Amino acid sequence: MLALLSFPAVQAAPYWVKPGVYIEYAAHRYDPYFPLVTGARPDMINTAMLIYGVNGTLFRIEAHNDTRVRFEFLGVEEGSLRVRGIIEMENVTVTSIGLNSTEFPKFWGDEDVISEKLEKSHDVGFPDCVWLVVNLRKLTLVGEYRIRLNDSAVLGMDGTYYGHTFLWVDTSNPPKTGTIFSKARTFEIAFSALRSINKSMMAYYGQFGPPLVVLSTNFTRGDISYAQRIDSRRKYTLMDISLHGPGPSLIYDPSTGIAVYPNSIGMAPYADFIAIGILWAEFVDEKAAYRMMAEKDDSWGYGLVLYDTNADFEATEEVQFPRPETPSEYAYYASLGLLVLMFVLTAVRRRR
Repeated sequence: MLALLSFPAVQAAPYWVKPGVYIEYAAHRYDPYFPLVTGARPDMINTAMLIYGVNGTLFRIEAHNDTRVRFEFLGVEEGSLRVRGIIEMENVTVTSIGLNSTEFPKFWGDEDVISEKLEKSHDVGFPDCVWLVVNLRKLTLVGEYRIRLNDSAVLGMDGTYYGHTFLWVDTSNPPKTGTIFSKARTFEIAFSALRSINKSMMAYYGQFGPPLVVLSTNFTRGDISYAQRIDSRRKYTLMDISLHGPGPSLIYDPSTGIAVYPNSIGMAPYADFIAIGILWAEFVDEKAAYRMMAEKDDSWGYGLVLYDTNADFEATEEVQFPRPETPSEYAYYASLGLLVLMFVLTAVRRRR
């Protein structure tokens, strides 16, 4: 039987969270993975896809080679941890749309530009617009935000509340069912359940478990739409999908609380990203996904994979797990992840 854990209210940060600590996740490119995504061309398959807002302008960012996601804990101020989020991507395409006269804000270095051009729009209703298309060798996005230590709430530097950090969870004292996990203008995700699984999993950092814990979420609002404002009358939709019911599942190490596989179906609409201007995020480590799906090695998972951390994990007591886990559940996560990936690829394609 599935054992659900009771959900008290307070989610304090774990003992290893302190200034100087960093956590890094990876999403590697792996070409043998491509045939597993049925119906998608290789240029449609990415290790990262982001919707990024800069001074009111929206950009779609796609990373075709390796992606690293790093969080650095900078200091503690008035009960909050100041965090620097860094996303490093290789072989990147940046696109946006605007009027012919638009001056697009620039957040990349000239030295990394492979090509940069404005293409005339052929979209119906937007004949006076152009597409900005920038191909980059690499791109780094950096932003800072705060995590309140007494309840793990994510706050923007202006104090805006975005939800709960995905970086850790207190498995002995998890949040109440129905409380907000992350929220943005167009969607809201709530905690659903936390369950133990009797298995171990590999990450680039090392092996975790058994046991592990899986945190489930639900979309309580999921009509997700990001549209570029063209003028007072028109908007161009860059992304438009409707997601209701089950949301992302996150896999944690119960002895430390750290996220090992934080987005097991690919999408990562999390507070830590929203707080630094990333309105929507998807990540897939193609090498880990291939091992799980093609080689049937269920010790690997889907999405981002814990790559490195300098956190000092003290010895902890063994956590008892309530039931065995079956590999078929992880095959389900993988197939669901691919379904979501194809759905979003269709939703965000540029209509030319």
